[in-house]
Amino acid sequence: MPREHYKAVLFDVQGTLTDFRTTLLDHGRSVLDGRSAALDWPSVVDEWRAVYRTVVAELSEAGEWRSVRSIYADGLADILRRRGLEDVVTADEIALLTDGWEQLGPWPDAAAGLRRLRRSHLVAALSNADLSAVISTSRTCGFDWDAVLSAQQFSAFKPHRSTYLGAAGLLGAKPAEILMVASHRYDLDAAAVLGLGTAFVSRPDEYGPDGHADHASDGDYDVVVDSIEELAGKLNA
Repeated sequence: MPREHYKAVLFDVQGTLTDFRTTLLDHGRSVLDGRSAALDWPSVVDEWRAVYRTVVAELSEAGEWRSVRSIYADGLADILRRRGLEDVVTADEIALLTDGWEQLGPWPDAAAGLRRLRRSHLVAALSNADLSAVISTSRTCGFDWDAVLSAQQFSAFKPHRSTYLGAAGLLGAKPAEILMVASHRYDLDAAAVLGLGTAFVSRPDEYGPDGHADHASDGDYDVVVDSIEELAGKLNA
């Protein structure tokens, strides 16, 4: 199918459209009020995201779902206990820190790119985050959607097949009529197996200067771009 003829464009949100690490670093410094340096907060944030990814991968493999907010909250509590910091951060502060995942800031190109794409395509979120978190983050970032979809609605996390196929069913589109957009190879690889088109968006700073963001070369996926606005141009939006 020609790239400009996709009926719907689905977007991963955390990492692909939002700079979660910078947001969480700033949010933590605000909540912790001077304790962030002693806690080595950047290291905690990096481990926090890694723990989340591990838990979600295990749940996806089992075809199970639980609230992402609970995964993040329990994960942070476990990290603090392992580091002997459980008495430094209160339960109320863990809840406040977890709020940061629902108030993520956007990458600079994201909102404008989505607006361009909506001129010619049905544009929807397809996130592993809880539906309420996707809505909250979208409002914070000024994202314009035709639909907001979450793994919560399908009781299964990406890359489980039921999430992608469930989204296609709700949008009234065949898999081949959908382009899945993400900065994570696992997401696109799973979508491709089911016949969805794939677009990789490079986010080299997703995990910070010392992180290991996914990379892709031309030909790895149907489209490989450096921004959502570049993607809109390639789709003639």
